[in-house]
This record gives sequence, C-alpha cells and structure tokens, in this order.
Amino acid sequence: MVTIELMRIQIRPVARPAVLAVLTAICFVTALVGPGSADASLGVSGSPSVLIVFLAGPVQQLSNPAAVGSPRSHQSQVTLSQRLAALPQLSIGLSSPVQGRYFAEQALLDITQGTRISLSSYSPEIPPPLLLVPDQRGAFFRGWMAINQRAAAAPAEIKPGLMAQAVPGGAAYVGVGRYPQQDAIVAADRAGRVGNLSLGSPATLASRIQLQMGLSRLVVATLPPGIIGDHALSTLLATREANQLVIVMRSPPSTSGAQLLPVGVAGLAAPGTLTSSTTHLDGVIAGIDLLPTVLDWLKVPVPPSVNGQPIKVVAGRDAQGLIDLKGRLQVVGQRRFLALWSLLGSWLILSLIAMLVSDRNGLRWSMRVGALSFFWLPSMLLVTAAINPSTLAEVVIIVIGSLALAAASDRFVAWPRAPAVPALVAAAAYITDLAFGSPLIIQSLIGSNPLFGSRFYGIGNELEAALPALLLVGLAALWYGRGRSRQAAILLACCGLVLGVALGAGRLGADVGGVMTVAAGFGVAVLLMLPGRLSVRTVTLVVLAPLAALLLLAAVDLLSGGDSHFTRTVLRADGSGAWWEIFVRRFELAGRGLIRGLMPVAALIAALTVALGIKRRDRVLAPVNNDAGWRAALAGAAAVGVFGALFNDSGPMLLLIAVFIAACAAVYLRGSPHLADGQAR
Repeated sequence: MVTIELMRIQIRPVARPAVLAVLTAICFVTALVGPGSADASLGVSGSPSVLIVFLAGPVQQLSNPAAVGSPRSHQSQVTLSQRLAALPQLSIGLSSPVQGRYFAEQALLDITQGTRISLSSYSPEIPPPLLLVPDQRGAFFRGWMAINQRAAAAPAEIKPGLMAQAVPGGAAYVGVGRYPQQDAIVAADRAGRVGNLSLGSPATLASRIQLQMGLSRLVVATLPPGIIGDHALSTLLATREANQLVIVMRSPPSTSGAQLLPVGVAGLAAPGTLTSSTTHLDGVIAGIDLLPTVLDWLKVPVPPSVNGQPIKVVAGRDAQGLIDLKGRLQVVGQRRFLALWSLLGSWLILSLIAMLVSDRNGLRWSMRVGALSFFWLPSMLLVTAAINPSTLAEVVIIVIGSLALAAASDRFVAWPRAPAVPALVAAAAYITDLAFGSPLIIQSLIGSNPLFGSRFYGIGNELEAALPALLLVGLAALWYGRGRSRQAAILLACCGLVLGVALGAGRLGADVGGVMTVAAGFGVAVLLMLPGRLSVRTVTLVVLAPLAALLLLAAVDLLSGGDSHFTRTVLRADGSGAWWEIFVRRFELAGRGLIRGLMPVAALIAALTVALGIKRRDRVLAPVNNDAGWRAALAGAAAVGVFGALFNDSGPMLLLIAVFIAACAAVYLRGSPHLADGQAR
C-alpha cells in the first residue's frame, strides 16, 4: 500500500516501462527493509539531512519509550514539553512562532522565509487561504501567488518558501491522508511547490518518512496524536544517524492568542536547553531560527535576507522550568491592565476616604501618595515577577505594596523630594536585572513579554517611556532648590548616558528606539538646566543628541559583540533600501497603532495635556516656585513621550505613558502640604 501511494505521487513519467518497473521494485524493497537500504539504494548515505517533525495536537505519555504500544504506557495525558523531555535524545525549549498577533499559517510561512514582521505590516494582514494539490511532480499550493504578492508589498525583504528553495532538490512532505496538511507549507519552495509528497495511512507513517529521508535532504512530516505518533517519533529518534538533524515541534494550532510552541532538537549537541542569538533567552528560540539552523546543517549558504539565527544548545534540561515560564508569560497580558486599573481604583477610594477624614488636608495627602504609588509601581512589578503569585495575590501585592511604600516615602522624605526614592530604586533595579540577562523583566507585567515575539530580553516599549520619564522626575526631586547650573546639566547628561547604554546595549536592553527616546528626553532637560541664554550651538547639539546616541549604541554593540537585533538589521543592513524598509515599517506600525480602538482619543487627550502643561506651567510649578529642576524634568518627560512616539513602532503608547508619569508628578506637586496649610498659594 505504501509503495503504491509513493509511486503514484513521487515518480515522474518515464518513457520506458522497464525503468518504471525497476524503480517500483526498488521502492518496494526499501519500504520493507528500512532506511538503511533506502540510503544505499539511492546513493545519499553519508550526506547530511534534516527532518522537521510537527506533532499534531497533544501527545500521550511514554513511561518507557522502548515499550511503545503497551496500554500502560499511554494511561495519562502530559504536556508536550514533558513529553519531549521524556525523550533523552532531545534538547528542549519553546519556539516563538510569530511576531505580534498570532496566526497559524503565518507561523509556518515565517519558518520558510527565515524573517518576520508584525501582521499589521502586511496587506492583507491574514495570509490568503492555501490548498495543497498533489500532482505527478509532487504537489503545489493553490493560492501561493497571492502569498508572494502579499510578501512583496510588505516593508521588508520577505521570501516565502526560501528554505526549501535553498536546499538542492527541494523538500519532501510526509503526512496522513485524512489530516489537515497545513504543515506542508514548510516544505514548499518559492513557487509554492513541494518536491516529493507522501500521503497515506498512519500505520505506514514511520516507514514512509524513512524512505523520504533517502530521497530528500530536507523532509517535513506531521505525526498524528496518540500511540501511532508516539511510536513513529520514538522510532525516528532511535534510528537517527549521526548526520541527521531532527527538529520536533508542536504543529501551530489553529487558535487565537499568542503562542509558545514546545520544540525539541536531536543532533546539534549533547541534549540540553535550546536558545539562539535571536532571543538571548535560554529555553526560547524563534520560529525563524529554523531556516539558518537547517541550512547550516546541510552546509548550504544562508541567504542575506534571513534574520533568524542558528539554534544553539546550552547545558541543562528543565522541562518544568519551561512550563512555568510559558505559564507566566501567558498571564502577563491578562493581568497588566487589571493591576493598573486596580491601583487607579484604589487611589480613588483612598482619596475619598482621606477627604472624609480630613477634607482638604486629606485630599492633598492622597494626591501625593497616589502619585508616589505609580512611581513605586515598576519596582513592585519586579517583586511579583520574582514570586509568580496567583492573579488575585499579584494584584493585591501590587496595590497594597505600591500604596504602602508611597505612604512611607511621603512620611519620611520631605516634600518635594520623595519621588527621588522610587525613581532611583526603579532605575537601579532595572539596570541590575538587565545586567543579569533581564530574568525578572521578561516575566513582569511591564516587561518585554517574549510571548509576542518582538523582544525576548531587555525592556519593553512601556518601560522605554516609563524609566526615562520616572528618572527625570526623581532627579528633579533630588536637585530641588539648587537652580540651573553646569553641574546639574552634567548630572542629567551622565544619568541619561548610563540609562541609554543600559537600554540600548546588545547584551543588556537591546532597544534602539529606547536609546533615542532617552537621548531626546534628557537632551531637552539638559538644555533647560544650562545657565545663561541658549546659543545656536547648544540647541544644535541637543537636537543631534539622538543621532549621537545611536552612533554610540552602534559602537558599544559592535565592540561588545552584543549581536543584537540592531546589529543584524541596521548595522548589517544591505544598502539604503533595507534602512528605508526599517524606517517605513516603524512608522507604518506606529500609524496603525494610532488609529486602533480608542487610541485616537487617548492620544489626543495626551497631546492636549502636554499643550495645557506648557501653557499653564507657571501654575503647575507654583508649589515649587517654578523650580528649574522640576521644569526641566516635566519638559523632558513630555519630550520622552513625543519623541518616543516618533522613534518607536509602538508610537502613541509611549506618549500616553510618559505623559501619565508627568501628570502624576504635577499631581504630586499640587499636593503640597504647604498649600494645604495655607502657607503658600
């Protein structure tokens, strides 16, 4: 049966019946004897080959891989990560399938092209439907032309099918006839063709895969869930030769919501934990890393358009750690706004209670404590990331902890210096965590959140605006009453430099937009703290500060060997066209973010808040007698929001965050206890 199926799909028409009969006999004997004979017969033994295995749905537990088929070996369901960890030949990890919003077909296309962008950059966003159609030459995908047109219109060099196209002879796909064949996308070349196709029954799956390993250097297969899939996987791993690389991955599910797919690899090194230079995160790789890994193994040059990096293996295998990491990352998005609104609601309740108890004095106290609680919020988010509590416990810890620390700061630090404490604590905590690989940041509610695949370590877009704005407020509180001076300007410049290097260096924050955002915000603050009249030269230097920061980042990244996204996509960009694509993609994403949902209204409110603050700056700063440090800090925070929105693909989100922090600082100042006592107006 297998031989008949294989001959019908794989063998090309020949002129002489005798040749067809000989080839038929070879395939029949190969299917019966096994993979060794296939290699010998077809003359590819000794050549490196790659097998990419997709697991369709959940698989069952193998208590003893050698006892496949025993009913007792399949009594309980386990997670796929645990299943892969039970196979000692595999290095294990998680794969980030896409960047941003998840879509199964896009995850498979990204594997084939070795680079990816957000769905928002495509038009249309969702990939056109694809249908696998067998023919005498193998198979082809109906609808692939639309896939190529969609990729060509995207603001990046994207080539679907690049992986199979780069492999001599193309790729083969092996599947079960009655199952969906979407995984065959990975075996398609630039024209949407699959070189060899084998569809048949589950019982013949392992033998058909082994046969294809003798026919093609790259084979993609889909295993069904259950005993048959377990048996096939164990057989393939047990018979794997030294020159064969086996990659096992959960087939991208047709579901909504961001995903991290369990993955295992046999052949790269001694079994351990997977990582790559794309993620710099042990246990996590990106789907686009499969292409360079496959081509490196096959000794095929990696095309320059590929942004993925070869998969590497580090020592240690901790399946439970991967499960815990995945579980934590999956709840970050759900809890983020819940914690924020809970803290806002608690501030309102506290204000009402304080006013009931002490009227105006209570209101002023609640204004200071509420504002300070949001200054303490970033630090509290690192605390909950470290202990990983339940949803209710995390919200309670964040709300009570932030308010308690705020009340203590207000009680023991004289107004208006209290913001210096949470600001300096947050800056020190985040820079320290970045130095250790950002283990807490990536699991915090305000972190980079690798679940969405845009950044796997370092800071996220929210922190890109929050940290510089908060640090500016803290430095203003620390410098209060000392006026404008060169010493103050130097202090601001040095603090901005340290923060910019921490956020931008490839081995730390790896955030290009963050460096320019910090430079813009601190540049404005430095400008306002310099004594005397402003000169054209001084203004020019401040305007050029973001460009200077970018050049500094390039030098730091190259000298330190950071191998960050900035190095690969900007410094090594292939000509001005690639630079222009990066520029267009950032502004396109920012523009689309601006018109999504309620963001137009929120962005307008933020812009009007900045305008009102500029117009009424004397009234806002009246409690501190128009102090130069506070004026520079609020102006710098506004600049962080405005320029951050221009430099970053998240656009208006940075404006909202920076303006909110500046507004909290203004509320804190207006909560002066002296105003409440009638000592100042």
